[in-house]
Amino acid sequence: MGIGPAIAANPFANPSTTPFINALLGANALTQATATEQLTSSLTFKAIDATLGISGRPQSATGQTTLYTGKNAAAFRGKHQSAFAGGSLRRLIEPYGMFRQVLELGGSATHANCYLPSYFEAIAQRRRRYAVGSLLTLTAGLPFRGLAEYDRGEAVYWDITGDIVHRTHGLPVRRPIRAAQELTAIATQHHLTLFESFLPDFAGHAQDYDQAQAALQRIDTFLEQLITQRPANLTLILSSDHGNVEDLSIKNHTLNPVPLLAVGPEAPAFEAVTDLSGITPIMIKRLRSSLCSYGAATEKSIPR
Repeated sequence: MGIGPAIAANPFANPSTTPFINALLGANALTQATATEQLTSSLTFKAIDATLGISGRPQSATGQTTLYTGKNAAAFRGKHQSAFAGGSLRRLIEPYGMFRQVLELGGSATHANCYLPSYFEAIAQRRRRYAVGSLLTLTAGLPFRGLAEYDRGEAVYWDITGDIVHRTHGLPVRRPIRAAQELTAIATQHHLTLFESFLPDFAGHAQDYDQAQAALQRIDTFLEQLITQRPANLTLILSSDHGNVEDLSIKNHTLNPVPLLAVGPEAPAFEAVTDLSGITPIMIKRLRSSLCSYGAATEKSIPR
């Protein structure tokens, strides 16, 4: 999702699409070509660049690698790379992945997404390759969360509600509020927690306004619970690897800037971020400071 003009093909232009975010940031915040920056002691919101100085439309593999490593993957590859990471991007993910960096600081990290058995079967059969977030987890030596964790409320599927898990495996559907509560519980047990949702991207490629609006309404409800019930020491950071759903008149990704929203005690530190490469370095810097400062404190008092 990106930040684009308030055209008819932009579901963010409809106030009913994201009522909570509109109340939090202002009705026009997600529909302006250049978002109005906001900064308080517990909130930072701004538009950041996803093109990374490379011509062409931003793509998932290089955008996500940049987000999760702090290295400009598009410049590293000399182009924007779509879909999956591949061997070349692993050269950035393995040494610089944010999970590995947190572990090297003595902290804990986790990928909160639920993975289905069919995903790993497809990889074993060479029918698909690892996505960037999966490779981030794999190269850090961290466990993946699967159906057992989902059933215990210890994993969240990328569609938030688990509709797909229900259809494929018969496990319960979650309301967005319940899914947010489960994600919060996971996050309180780790210094860094990643959750990825692909709902806006699928809706954008489908160019389906109703699908897009429903997806964004689901995310809005999810975010409302995450933000309003956020533990005091937890900072939530939301961003995107590229624009898409904000312009349903085209099927491709957009050149629009993407949102950076940080809510929590560390939010002001992200004011200086200008593009996708700026997020992970600040997270690692703040966690390094926290882990050193709170070395003698109890685990629960360490900021997330």
